[in-house]
Amino acid sequence: MRLLLLLLLPVAFISCTDTREELEIKSNGSGTLVMKSDLSKLLEMAKSFGGETDLAKDGLDRAYDTTMFMKDYIDTAKDVPADKKELLRNGKVHVIMNVKESVGKFDMSFPFTSTDKLQQLYASLNSSDGGLKNLFGGMGKNLPKGGETEQGNDKNMPQIASVYDITVKDGLYSRKVNKERYDAFTQAMKLDELKQMGSMLGDMDYTLSVKLPRAIKKVSNSKVTLSDDKRTATLKTELMETFQHPELLALDIEY
Repeated sequence: MRLLLLLLLPVAFISCTDTREELEIKSNGSGTLVMKSDLSKLLEMAKSFGGETDLAKDGLDRAYDTTMFMKDYIDTAKDVPADKKELLRNGKVHVIMNVKESVGKFDMSFPFTSTDKLQQLYASLNSSDGGLKNLFGGMGKNLPKGGETEQGNDKNMPQIASVYDITVKDGLYSRKVNKERYDAFTQAMKLDELKQMGSMLGDMDYTLSVKLPRAIKKVSNSKVTLSDDKRTATLKTELMETFQHPELLALDIEY
């Protein structure tokens, strides 16, 4: 049971869950990037491998609701470079876990001061090492025992967001597939095994929401829906299908 629950945090990083990415860019280029992962389906599957005794042994027989602020951990994170520490310092992570009720939420929120910093933030979050993942080694003590991650197994595990080159500047948000990184992603992820997991967990979605300071003029992806004021673009894809066809989550937005 504990080994299964140790997988929950890494799984949030590789996006093998219902995931929502929310980006808001303000008129001065500042804004907030939020990543929300719903681990409920995975918890339900994990429960089937262990009973009440295992839950109590791992400290997971009660509900947890914890908010962790990056500033409390960033300075002592030995494996995070100084430039990335500044990008992550004002972020926070909110974890809700109730294994008995199969409720698991993992939300990360990061403010940024400019579109240049946003691009650097994306690069740090999507990096396989030297960024956010390394930081969680010191933050795991705030989670239940099953949440204390052993990073050795997942340190180099990529996530679907890492296969995209993201360009952000005034008037443009662009998300394009990087073929070299996608090839590395497919080799590391073993898509056949992911398909088997998907058959057990059911449908999982990746939703991208981009809120901009001005009305959107043009969008390249026909699956995008626009808000009434044309300032928010939303793109929803089925996760397993996106693993095989990453272009489904690629788009250019002109505003």
